[in-house]
Amino acid sequence: MIYFEVISIIIIMTHGMIMCLDEFYFHHKRKLPKWERLGHPVDTLFFFSCFFIVIFFPMTKISVILFFILSFISSMIIVKDEFIHAKNCCIKENYLHALLFVFHPILLIILFLSWSSFTKPYFNGLESFNSTIIKNMMYFQFITTILFFIYQIIFWNFIYKEKTKL
Repeated sequence: MIYFEVISIIIIMTHGMIMCLDEFYFHHKRKLPKWERLGHPVDTLFFFSCFFIVIFFPMTKISVILFFILSFISSMIIVKDEFIHAKNCCIKENYLHALLFVFHPILLIILFLSWSSFTKPYFNGLESFNSTIIKNMMYFQFITTILFFIYQIIFWNFIYKEKTKL
């Protein structure tokens, strides 16, 4: 169990650092066009919805199916902009995106396995992943994802002003 906790914490923290570097360095450096300012909150909303299911719903057949549908959509929707990013982003930012795409489904798997920390597991064997440490990490990630979603909407759509060319 300790291995699951340690590996999960390392993955969660690494993903968070990469996400912050992408958002607060690369996005601010190159500025986001309108389609990206609208699209990124959608990505975050689907990711957030997976946490919402795990934290607030018991593990039933229906909630597991819903979780997997939302996880699949979340994993697919984050790559929607990559054909445009290939043209607009530097190689370092594209590399960061690739890392984020690798970490994304791994985080969703960790989230699924940690579901037994919130409720009685639907599948036998998942109770061995019950962990107070991971449960608290998931609460933390849930809250930071909500805050990040709010930030993305408010900053990029109401505070940020595009520079007009003369």
